[in-house]
Amino acid sequence: MRKFISKTLLFAIPLIIILIAVIFKAGGKTDPFYVRFTTPKHQNMILGTSRAAQGLQPKIFRSILGKNIGNFAFTVAHSPFGKVYYESIKRKLYKEKGGLFIVTIDPWSISSWSSDPNNLSVFRENRLCLNKTKIVDLNPNIFYLRENFSGKYNELINSKNDKIYLHKDGWLEISNIAMDSLSVSKRIDNKVQTYKYTHLPKTNISSVRLKYLIKIIDYLKVYGQVFIVRLPIHKRVMEVEEELMPDFDSKIKGAIDLSNGYLDMTIQNDLFEYTDGNHLYKTSGGEVSAIIANWIKEQDKTRTHNNVYKK
Repeated sequence: MRKFISKTLLFAIPLIIILIAVIFKAGGKTDPFYVRFTTPKHQNMILGTSRAAQGLQPKIFRSILGKNIGNFAFTVAHSPFGKVYYESIKRKLYKEKGGLFIVTIDPWSISSWSSDPNNLSVFRENRLCLNKTKIVDLNPNIFYLRENFSGKYNELINSKNDKIYLHKDGWLEISNIAMDSLSVSKRIDNKVQTYKYTHLPKTNISSVRLKYLIKIIDYLKVYGQVFIVRLPIHKRVMEVEEELMPDFDSKIKGAIDLSNGYLDMTIQNDLFEYTDGNHLYKTSGGEVSAIIANWIKEQDKTRTHNNVYKK
C-alpha cells in the first residue's frame, strides 16, 4: 500500500505543479473576460457591452475625476441588461457610499434575440461566463478557468492572441489592428452585415430587460451616483439601430429620470474613429472617456452650486 501511495504521489505531484503553473499563466491575453474575475471588488464601475469594454478607459477617468473605476463591461451577448448581469454586478460591487457608476446603453442591450423576448429562461447570457462563474474577485480564479476553459487548458499556455490585452482595470485594449481606410471599411461592412442581417431580424425589445436596467440603476444609487451614456458609433451602424428602435430615448425614459444624468454621444458620431463601426479605436476611446469624465465633473459642479444656492 505504501509503495502504491508513493508511486501515486510521484505521478501526481508533477501534474499538480504543471496545473499550478498553467493557472498562474492566465492573464490579460487569456481571453477578453478572465481578468475582470480576478480583481478586487469595485466601488466605482463602468457597465455595458463591448462598446464600453473597448471604448472607456479607467485611467482617463482616474486622471480627471480622481477615482479608481473598474470596467466591468463585457459584450452584447454576455452583458445585456437582465438578471445575470444584475446579480454579477452585485457580487462585484464594493458596497460603500460615494461610488460612481457609468451605465452605457444601446438598443441591443435592452433587447432579446428571441421571438419570446421576456422569457428569462432563454436569455442568451444564461450559458455564458457571467452566469457560470459566481466568484468574481479571486486571483487566480480557478473557478473561472474550470468553468470556462475545461479541457482547453493548453490554450492558456499556447495563447498567441496579440490583438487583445485585458488590463487590470478592465479596459480591453485592441492592438495590432490595421487602421488604414480600406481595412476599416471592410470591417465596417462586415459589422453592418452582421447587425442588419443576423441580429436585426431576430431582435425584439424586452420589457424584462428594461425592468432590470431600472433595477440596476436603482440598486447602484444606494451606493452613489449613476450616469447613463450612449456611446458614439459609426453612422452606418447607427442607421441599423434606428431601424430597430427609432424611439430609443423614450424607451429608456424611466432609466434617464432615475439616473443622475444622461449623455447621448451619438450626435457626435462623425467626430471619432472606429475599428469596425461598432467599437471606438483606442485613441478615440481616450477622447470619449475624457469627454464623459469632464461632463460628469460639470454635473457635480452644477449640483453643488444648486445645493449652495438652495441654502
